[in-house]
Amino acid sequence: MNKKAAVITAYNPYNFKGGIETYTIQLLALLKDFNIDIDLYCIDMIEKGLNLHNEFVGRMYLLGRKVNASAHRYDFIIANSFYGFGCFPPKGKVFNIFHSTHIGFSEGIKGVIPPVTYFELRYLYGELLESVSGFDRIKIAVSENIRDELKNNYGFEDVKVINNCIDTSAFSKTDKYKARRKLGIPSEAYVGLNVGRWDITKGSDILEGVMRSAGASNVFWVVVPGTGTDRTMVPPLDNIMVFDHIEHEKMSEVYNAADFVLFTSRYESFGYVIIEALACGVPVITTNVGVAKTIYRHEPFRKLLLPDLKQENSIIVESCIEKLNLLRDDETLRELISSEGRSLIEKNFNLSRWRHEMSRVIGISKI
Repeated sequence: MNKKAAVITAYNPYNFKGGIETYTIQLLALLKDFNIDIDLYCIDMIEKGLNLHNEFVGRMYLLGRKVNASAHRYDFIIANSFYGFGCFPPKGKVFNIFHSTHIGFSEGIKGVIPPVTYFELRYLYGELLESVSGFDRIKIAVSENIRDELKNNYGFEDVKVINNCIDTSAFSKTDKYKARRKLGIPSEAYVGLNVGRWDITKGSDILEGVMRSAGASNVFWVVVPGTGTDRTMVPPLDNIMVFDHIEHEKMSEVYNAADFVLFTSRYESFGYVIIEALACGVPVITTNVGVAKTIYRHEPFRKLLLPDLKQENSIIVESCIEKLNLLRDDETLRELISSEGRSLIEKNFNLSRWRHEMSRVIGISKI
């Protein structure tokens, strides 16, 4: 008889596209490859919450209770983030995968969000729900950075790190000019790319400052806004092209059309964009967030690390312009980062490595 597992997440990964959803699809594929029967639990299974002020929390609580009531049917349960907090106290073997910490997130964006949002993120989602989600469970962090945040914020010592990874055969270097022709991007332009939600927590104020600066007037910008972005928020400039609703499987073409990626997020638990771009041989100018804290400690990547975003916007904008012009003018550096980046991702962040480590930790590996 096959083993049976429950997977708890917020949104159906086949309908909603985001980092956790991409991860969940990889996880489901892994379990299926090991002949694990899976019940997927998402918030759309709960139509009505508990009439709480925060309806999302009420529905997620009821979802967790639903799983807990059936826990005896499963060999193990896997929950994303705090989404399984209602599965309490845990029955049997329960894994909790931490994709972020809301204390870290709230501190990273403090000052650019309303106080009420800050308190909700830190004290409701963080101090309460995430701390509960670590109780008597096998804890997995998606990066060294999240492991450190879990220890510093919640005192969790027993955290296993399994780095997020990507399919490096899907994200690989291809012909830049062919990609540009296919996407309608000017073939001889100096192309900068931004991928992700266009909002202030992702550094949209910094991006707009750079795009409007005379110092970056030589750049043709491609913007791929994430789920939930109002594209009218992107500056309506002549040198900006916006792509909506690009399937994740086709993002490799977009990366390959770019000369560099500008990533100005104020907080990331991991930052898939960074490793996807580097896997395609595209240099990334980035803030010190997520996986950049691991990769950008070292040369040559360190040359593209931006200052702390708590500094004045003008300082960050100036640094962005300095680094994008450095890449444009220094072909040797550009090629070195392209080569070293691809090698690093293939070695440390490839999907086969993640599958091996995850199957071993959850106890389904045959090795």
